[in-house]
Amino acid sequence: MNVEESVLLALKDVEALLPKLILSVFVLILFFFVGLILNKIFSKVLEIVKIDEMFKPFEKYSGLSFSTFILAITNVVIALAALYTLASTIFPGSIEFVNSILEYLARIISVLFLISVVFVAVSKITEKIAVEQKMKSFMTLISLYIILVLLIDVTNLSQEVKSALSWGLSIGMGISIGVFSFWYFFHDVFGKN
Repeated sequence: MNVEESVLLALKDVEALLPKLILSVFVLILFFFVGLILNKIFSKVLEIVKIDEMFKPFEKYSGLSFSTFILAITNVVIALAALYTLASTIFPGSIEFVNSILEYLARIISVLFLISVVFVAVSKITEKIAVEQKMKSFMTLISLYIILVLLIDVTNLSQEVKSALSWGLSIGMGISIGVFSFWYFFHDVFGKN
């Protein structure tokens, strides 16, 4: 094979890839504008609803406002959709690999969201109800148990190990709730004796 044939072969490869590259650039531009429009819409809606005021404890724990968190999740979803579209356009054989990555990322994001909801719920409950420090500490312990169960679900453990850990944590959480409830409601009865 001489140089002229090599150059022609390379040009044919470029010619075959050119429509895919043009489509990829178009898809990226399209997703960029969709992201801009969705960010503006979500910003206005979150500003009207005043969601940051409802999730003040989230801001205290994370250091960023809840609306920023929602917008970040929106941007990540748009970027993942663009990545999936590009992968299916340029590398159609890699769809299963991209699906498995997106499924795992979705599980991680959902666990992070549930963790933030648990912390916000515990903070709101302890803030609205006049709760003693011991009760606040116990509620934090229970929320940490719940978070641990959620994190076990995301880890790459075998199903048997996940099941055993979840059962153990559930039994431990039930026992600790029972013991704490018994002590909390009847400690003054035992203190008199």
